[in-house]
Amino acid sequence: MERKRSSSLEEGTHRDDELTSSQPTWRSVQVASREPSLPGVGVPTTRTSLNIDIIDKSSFFEKATVKDYAAPPLEEPLQDSCAWVPTKLRSVPAFYPLEKSSRFIDDELPDVTERLSECFRTLSAQAIYNNDTATAYLVTAENVEMHLSLWKASAGPDQSGIVVELQRRKGDSIAFHRYSRYILDAAVGEFDMNDHIARHGADFDFVYSKKVQRLLSLEMGKANEHENAIIAVEIAHGLLMKDRMDARQLGLESLCLLTDPKKTGISTAMIASHVVLLGTAQGVATSTDEGLTFDEAPFQEIRDTILSLVQFSRIGEEDFEEVGSADDDFDGRQLGEGQQMSLLHNLALAVLANALDVLENQDTYDENPEETKKPASTQTKSVSDIAETFISDSTEISKSEILGSLIKELGKANTSPHNACLSARCLGSICGASEKAKRRAKELGAKNVVSSALEVGVRTHLRLQTESKKLETVLNSLDLED
Repeated sequence: MERKRSSSLEEGTHRDDELTSSQPTWRSVQVASREPSLPGVGVPTTRTSLNIDIIDKSSFFEKATVKDYAAPPLEEPLQDSCAWVPTKLRSVPAFYPLEKSSRFIDDELPDVTERLSECFRTLSAQAIYNNDTATAYLVTAENVEMHLSLWKASAGPDQSGIVVELQRRKGDSIAFHRYSRYILDAAVGEFDMNDHIARHGADFDFVYSKKVQRLLSLEMGKANEHENAIIAVEIAHGLLMKDRMDARQLGLESLCLLTDPKKTGISTAMIASHVVLLGTAQGVATSTDEGLTFDEAPFQEIRDTILSLVQFSRIGEEDFEEVGSADDDFDGRQLGEGQQMSLLHNLALAVLANALDVLENQDTYDENPEETKKPASTQTKSVSDIAETFISDSTEISKSEILGSLIKELGKANTSPHNACLSARCLGSICGASEKAKRRAKELGAKNVVSSALEVGVRTHLRLQTESKKLETVLNSLDLED
């Protein structure tokens, strides 16, 4: 019995060894299949043949790597607007649902890509192209990430064209729909670049309205507005000091709103701007009530945090290694915490640019003092004194010169045009307010950097072009004075 049992086991083992694992194959059965149809462009044709074939997935996906859907490395140069020359178009894959933000265009491919490239430049959207897959990766100034694809499609037996599809990957959905409307209209040829520039200029945001300031002034008294501004700044400080990245991002976004007079009013923007630049609200936050008291320590922490993010791309000492170490490579960080810190760096530059712009153009936002209550003004310090105090305090706090950091950021216009645009705004406001800052920027080689950034702006980024021209004009005024 034992011999029979062992022999049977050996036979079973031998049979198992002879079995070979089957390799899965991708097959499809196509009966009366339909061509990819688009709503409102004709009746699709049908095929009556029956065929069985292996799906060639590589034709659709071998070149559409993960780089198409993620932010490209920062060290890669930004291609010119005329560099988008797709070699071929891919057909819309089977069972691929097109986004609602798509258009069918019966036009030549070079004309479509030229119109889209010029639209990206007008909207100041950073574009990185992939000619092999006919796609473009877009990043707007509001940190909205989009992916644009060009597909080959047919709307009938004798009609073929191009499908332009735009997908939102990250960012505000409302801002995405505003951009998508302009981009899809440009693809069709219905977007008037000159009219858009005439109405909005280089700024995609809405034009500042004096009616908003009047309503804010009528709805609340100045004392209440100042008190609410202090409370809002303290809330932003609480978010900024948390350990979570999402809370820090929310705190910086709050400061972006508080330092923008187009969204909060000039009085609130003046208070928040002084907090960001000087670390104090003394002289601007006033009240008829004796109960308006506040602690200056949170305001100083806000200023220190903004400076740390602008100059070193970090918050405090706990995030990364010491500045200048071999392990500290901010430009190379792309995923996880590094990518989030890049976003915080951009938001900090936006906060600083808004704050400097408010102090430089505070009279511009209050042209009708008889109709609108005039915001608190800087009675103790002039704009020039505030700019020079900010420069000296930042050097003492961070042990690094703020002008040098901003010029270095402007020099990265080819890879980070949005950050370079914000740096040009900051430099233009500081140099326009202080002659010492203007001379120091010239010593640091700002003119050559501005010229290079201006070339990038002319080719790919309208906002960068506008801000670089302003900064160049301010620097050239020093030569005329000398």
